[in-house]
Amino acid sequence: MTFAQIQLDVPIEGPFDYLVGAHSVRRGSIVVVPFRNKKMVGVVEQVSLTSSVAAHRLKTIETVFDLEPLSQSYFYLSQFVANYYRVRKGEALFLGLPTAVRRVNFIDQFTEVVFKLNKAGVQEVGVNLSKRARGKNRLLDLFKEDRWITLPEALSAYSLARAELANWEKRGWIERRVERAVPKHDPNITNSDGQEGHTEVVLTKAQNLAVESVIAKLGVHQTWLIHGVTGSGKTEVYFEIMAEILSRKKQVLVLVPEINLTPQFEYRLRSRFPHQKVVTLNSSMTDRERFQNWQMARLGVAPIVLGTRLAVFAALPKLGLIVVDEEHDLSYKQIEGVRYSARDLAICVASQAKVPIILGSATPSLESYFNVVESRYERLVLSERPQGPLPRIELIPVDRSQNRGISPQILQSIKSCIANGEQALVFMNRRGYASALFCSSCNWVAMCHRCSAKLTIHKHTHRMHCHYCGYQGKLPNQCGACGNQDLIGLGQGTQRIEDSLKAEFPDVSILRIDSDTTKRKGAFMEMRGVIEKSEVDIIVGTQMLAKGHDFPNLSLVVILGSDQSLFSSDFRATERLYQQLLQVSGRPGRGATEGKVVLQTEFPQHPVYQSLIHETFDDFAQKLLTERKEALFPPYCFQALLRVAAKKESSVWSFLSSAQVKALKIKIAELEVYDAVPSPIFKMAGLYRGQLLIQATSRSVMRKFLNAWVSEVNAIKENGVRFTFDIDPIDV
Repeated sequence: MTFAQIQLDVPIEGPFDYLVGAHSVRRGSIVVVPFRNKKMVGVVEQVSLTSSVAAHRLKTIETVFDLEPLSQSYFYLSQFVANYYRVRKGEALFLGLPTAVRRVNFIDQFTEVVFKLNKAGVQEVGVNLSKRARGKNRLLDLFKEDRWITLPEALSAYSLARAELANWEKRGWIERRVERAVPKHDPNITNSDGQEGHTEVVLTKAQNLAVESVIAKLGVHQTWLIHGVTGSGKTEVYFEIMAEILSRKKQVLVLVPEINLTPQFEYRLRSRFPHQKVVTLNSSMTDRERFQNWQMARLGVAPIVLGTRLAVFAALPKLGLIVVDEEHDLSYKQIEGVRYSARDLAICVASQAKVPIILGSATPSLESYFNVVESRYERLVLSERPQGPLPRIELIPVDRSQNRGISPQILQSIKSCIANGEQALVFMNRRGYASALFCSSCNWVAMCHRCSAKLTIHKHTHRMHCHYCGYQGKLPNQCGACGNQDLIGLGQGTQRIEDSLKAEFPDVSILRIDSDTTKRKGAFMEMRGVIEKSEVDIIVGTQMLAKGHDFPNLSLVVILGSDQSLFSSDFRATERLYQQLLQVSGRPGRGATEGKVVLQTEFPQHPVYQSLIHETFDDFAQKLLTERKEALFPPYCFQALLRVAAKKESSVWSFLSSAQVKALKIKIAELEVYDAVPSPIFKMAGLYRGQLLIQATSRSVMRKFLNAWVSEVNAIKENGVRFTFDIDPIDV
């Protein structure tokens, strides 16, 4: 008798024992098993001849998916995620599986029934069919092509084809068979011989040095930080190194932080490597597309895999290189469920596979910069643009008498830009029309009833939105407290800026790009095309346009509303603001046109703005490191955050109090347990939220503490409480 230990994605620690029965399974097989009166997909972790549970009490595996088992490297990464991020092994194992594979009807999703009308059927139907039955005649003509016909094809010819096929089958005229809709291997896809149609690119001395340095150490694991100013050609360095990797018949994994950056990067990859198969992995794909690309990646059929953070779980059997573009970006950190960092996991994968990994950025994260200082990473610097100088940055003090929130000096710059036939980007990292609705009589502010957050005015739809829980409500005509009708919209967002610019420049083309205007699939790509063809004069955009985009005719960037980030309580706020400003400042002047950046501010003497203009990134980073060291903040310490949410506020504090007591009882040196505090947004989507911060001087100290504390927290009995551990949190 054979037993299988199977991991399930359930809120109970596995594995669970099952009888194998007549099936053939091994470690990594994906199966369907009964669990608590329902069927679930599971992953076989081990097969053995013994079980700690009596055989008569065990259930039997019902189905084994016709898929290659998950690899050992995938199990290794899942185990690392479970151990480091303090989640269940089953939860970690299912992280990287496509949605289609997690469904018990997987076989039905990727198989389809096809039909064929035999010779007798063709003859009988043709004799008895009236010429007036146009739909049936179209269906018959389809079958006369002497091939297997799918049901969708039949229905497109005749809307009642399903019933007609059943009738023909009953008469013995129809043959049917089941075909796999998505093959294990696509016969049309083969690995290239490595001979690429190379696009001639003349590299600078710094680029050549970077390429040669990495290629010289391809046989070992090494983390490289390519620190290149915006427009310095980091991507060309990636491509030159990738070409060498691909010539050795190895695979390359390329990670980008956001889905919107994928199409441009994919286009450049396909142009540079026309004979290599490039597949993408991200959440915007259909289940079928993602499954097929996942298959090609893990079977080694696709040499180049491009994706967002989830793509780090695509275990590539021939992995030769990992590239993490814009490595500093916060999007690499998952903020729901398992709170992993894709950048950090990519380094783990590269280390296990003994391959190099490249982290690229114009504004490296302070953690990566610190690892360079500590000689853990090798840094390669690209300090110049091949096509011209970096844009100059100018600070414009806020003029209190100005109209519509934009300085007259800035409006003149935009006017001159348009007159020269060039494009301007107005950057405002807040969508909507106004950030709050305010009563001038009683100081009432429209708040979300589910969150402790102000409602944002969306003027064009006459509604108010909560940007945290998604609530929408009608824009009121009077104050909710005193009935006053003199309501004021405070602050400004992209919609208000767009309206102001339309009033100021009624005859020019203005395009707004934010998450409201790009909801429709493909909308962002269409807008990119409009910009690239210079069919728009002014672009109003949020952080979606701050990085990774190359618009040759863009010569001016206007930055508005950045002052709101200057006085945040988050110790990382200064670093993030500097990164964002430097990234968006790198958009103009990438073509033949010289670039210019103007930043409107009430605080032109603030150190962040002065650093942006007068200092190098190294100067800024060194000052930040000094501040972090004095305050003992990361990267000079390691943090873990217990996040708690509940419908009752009292339940949050009761749970956190119990957790804190248990933490304080664990006597470990060089570890600090802070008091429980409300989360930055105390109430969200109807749940009250609080957090407890733990800080340690080293990873080993933190690991030792968590080994003792996590089980204690899991044992706390408090109804209606949700909690999660956030290791290396990015928002404290």
